[in-house]
Amino acid sequence: MTSDDAREILDKIAGLYQRAIEAAETARTPARANALRQFAVSLEKAFYGFEPDFFQQNLLRIVDDVVQVIKGSIQLWPTLVEIAYFEKRRNGLPKTRVCNQKK
Repeated sequence: MTSDDAREILDKIAGLYQRAIEAAETARTPARANALRQFAVSLEKAFYGFEPDFFQQNLLRIVDDVVQVIKGSIQLWPTLVEIAYFEKRRNGLPKTRVCNQKK
C-alpha cells in the first residue's frame, strides 16, 4: 500500500462524506438528516479523520495482522492433515448423515 493508494481511497471516502453532509442539509425529515450526519461522523472516525499518513499506517498494520494469521493457518494445516490421516487409519473418521429438508 503506497501513500498514493491511501490518498486515492481517502479521496473517494471524503467525497462520500461530503455527499452525506450535503444530503443531511437538504433532508426532508429530521430523522433522515440525523442519520446522514451520524453516517458522516462514522466515516470520519473509521478513516482516522481522513489523515493519509495515519490511515496508511493503520491499514498496513491491519493487513500485516491478517497476513500473519494466514501464515499461521498455513503452518498449522499439515499437522491437522497428519492427525486426520492417523485417526482415519486408527479408528476411521466420524460420519454424519445430513438430512436437509427441501422447502
